[in-house]
Amino acid sequence: MKYFWPVTNCLSAMYGAAVVGLAAASMHLWAGLNPTDFGRLLSAISILAFHVPALLIIGRHPGRFRLIKVVVLLWHLGLWLFVWTLCAGVLQLPLYYSALAPTGGQILIIGWLLLALSAWQKDVK
Repeated sequence: MKYFWPVTNCLSAMYGAAVVGLAAASMHLWAGLNPTDFGRLLSAISILAFHVPALLIIGRHPGRFRLIKVVVLLWHLGLWLFVWTLCAGVLQLPLYYSALAPTGGQILIIGWLLLALSAWQKDVK
C-alpha cells in the first residue's frame, strides 16, 4: 500500500494527458467520424475529464478513510473499462468488447455512491 497514492496520482495525471490527446485526435478525425462515433468519443473524453480532477484532489488529500481507497480503485477500473471500450470501438483499437462500456459505467456509479457513503464513515486513526 506504500505506492497506492503515488500510482493513483501518476495514473490520474496520465488520464489528463489522455484527455488532451483524445480531444486533439477527435478534432482531426471529426470529418471522418459519423455523428454516433463522434458522440461516443466525446462521451469517453468527458467522463475521463470529469474524473481527473476528482482523482487528483482525493490523491492529494486522501484522508484516513478505508472506503476512499475502494472508491479510487473502482474509479480506475470503471474508467479503463468505459473509456477504453468507447475509444477502442470508435478508433478500431484492439481488445474491443462492447459490453464492457456499460459495466465500466456501472462501476463508476458505484464508486460515486460509495464516496457519498464515506461522508458518514468514522475517521480511522
